[in-house]
Amino acid sequence: MLTIDIGNSGVKWGIWQEGMLILAEDSSYEKDSLHDTFDKIYSGAPYQDTVWAACVAGADVEKSLTDWIKKEWSIEPIFLRTTSELGGVYNMYPQPEDHGVDRWAALLGAKKLYDAPVCIIDVGTAVTVDLMDVGGVHRGGRIMPGLNMMRNSLLQNTVGIKDIDGDCPGFAINTADAVTSGTLHMLQAGLLEVCESAKKRLGDEMLVILTGGMAEKMLPMLEQVENIHHEPHLVLYGLYYASEQ
Repeated sequence: MLTIDIGNSGVKWGIWQEGMLILAEDSSYEKDSLHDTFDKIYSGAPYQDTVWAACVAGADVEKSLTDWIKKEWSIEPIFLRTTSELGGVYNMYPQPEDHGVDRWAALLGAKKLYDAPVCIIDVGTAVTVDLMDVGGVHRGGRIMPGLNMMRNSLLQNTVGIKDIDGDCPGFAINTADAVTSGTLHMLQAGLLEVCESAKKRLGDEMLVILTGGMAEKMLPMLEQVENIHHEPHLVLYGLYYASEQ
């Protein structure tokens, strides 16, 4: 079985065998050459008889993936949709379809992996936060700009800053480094506040699950947060859990 998580600029995929994730990879992609990208990504994947996918990149990307899989394996992928309930996870959005399917899959993945209240923080292009209590009930969330989004906003709206490179962890002695340091610590402060507020809502048994492309960078900056776990393949676990239902 193959599970695929397609974002707006990146794709993660995992191969499952007897309930175990035996291979997981990720790659960037270009929307104007999707078939070539899929050829490159999945060229080493053996024949699959089941494919589950979560896609937030729109109908055209879904169609391209569907066409590729039909051509290569003569099957049709199953695209996860956000619903009001699945596998003991309950979505509290009045219109569940408004809740991003990647966030829904992350909740399902947390349900599969942990029997505890969770605060899921997905640190990517944007930062999404979703809370779920021990009964599987979604308790709301937040969306914040990601690190590069904050930095790009400053580059576009501040005269004299042309480019920034790398990370400056402390107080800077030039403008570019001041931007890198300021935005990094703004994100750190925001995530620490999220964890503190979520714990008040969900209780001391709450686990913090960090995922997304920037998770590894932020993990050392959240060392004071108790019960924090890095789960880079959380959405893939959610897709597999959905298939089990």
